[in-house]
Amino acid sequence: MSNKVAQKRPLHVPVWLAFCLAMTGGASAAIQAVVNGELGEALGSALSAGVVSNSVGTFVFLIAMCCVPSMRAGFVRTFRQGLPWWMFCGGLFGAAFAFMGAYATPLVGIAIFTIGHVCGNTLGGLGTDSVGLGPSGRIRLTGFRFVGAALAVAAVSVTQLGHATDTQQWWLAPLIVAVGAGVAVQGALNGRLNDSVHSPMSTGFINFLVGTIVLYAVMSGVLLGGQVSLGTFPSQPWLYVGGICGAIVVLTTLLAVKSLGVFRLGLGVLTGQLSGALVLDVVATGTWPSLQMALGVALTVAAVLVASMSGRRDKGMPVEAEPIVGVHNSPDDPPRG
Repeated sequence: MSNKVAQKRPLHVPVWLAFCLAMTGGASAAIQAVVNGELGEALGSALSAGVVSNSVGTFVFLIAMCCVPSMRAGFVRTFRQGLPWWMFCGGLFGAAFAFMGAYATPLVGIAIFTIGHVCGNTLGGLGTDSVGLGPSGRIRLTGFRFVGAALAVAAVSVTQLGHATDTQQWWLAPLIVAVGAGVAVQGALNGRLNDSVHSPMSTGFINFLVGTIVLYAVMSGVLLGGQVSLGTFPSQPWLYVGGICGAIVVLTTLLAVKSLGVFRLGLGVLTGQLSGALVLDVVATGTWPSLQMALGVALTVAAVLVASMSGRRDKGMPVEAEPIVGVHNSPDDPPRG
């Protein structure tokens, strides 16, 4: 019998469970948006709320790392493998999204921002899958995937009908789309990193740490410029759970991206976001959801089903993720390249 130590393999998540995880992440993102919005009003700055939220999420991961030995081992293993620097940049795209949301939403309105970032996210998901950036490897473009992307954009467009917009700030639209595509890249990079480290908690901590550092740098520049001042921190504990929700988003998407690919992961998250927003509306107002919100959720579910048909009919996808030169998946693996 070989004496070679068994290599640690990443956890395999069935597709149905991966979709459930993605929807859970989306619902958490919806709650995070509501909580951070309230926190931003209390602090007088949406950017300040983003900094506080990311700080809470980073602190939660830090406490977990102090308590969980396997997470500490995964964190140390991350820096022993000689991984390329770009694999650690997932949090950078998350910070860019938080900053753009704080800056652009008051200028263009929630409708344009939401539609723009969903357009960018769907296009980014298709692109990252087609080049094999995510841990699922290359997933070729098909008509089903294009139809799924179109249905996703239509779904979020329907839900935003009647929301205020400002067409004078049209020049921000391409930037919002780019930031939305960056969120897809974030999911791909985090998945790649976790595929090498085999520790979602460690990968999530790195993602939050990088994003928080970037947000602190941006916030420092804004404060020095005198463009914003911190208000009084509110006393309600629930206003600080946005960071915990963000941590749930990161962990669930990390576990799901390998099975779904970046594009279908984005559709699952969007389904959870719209469904979560629908439930929050019912709980907050005590009334049935509007027809446009219900139609948006239905269109998103249809988008998921269409995209899943693509995966079943094309036996060539997904393919095994291609090895990266100089990167190996565990300390026992021989170097590649």
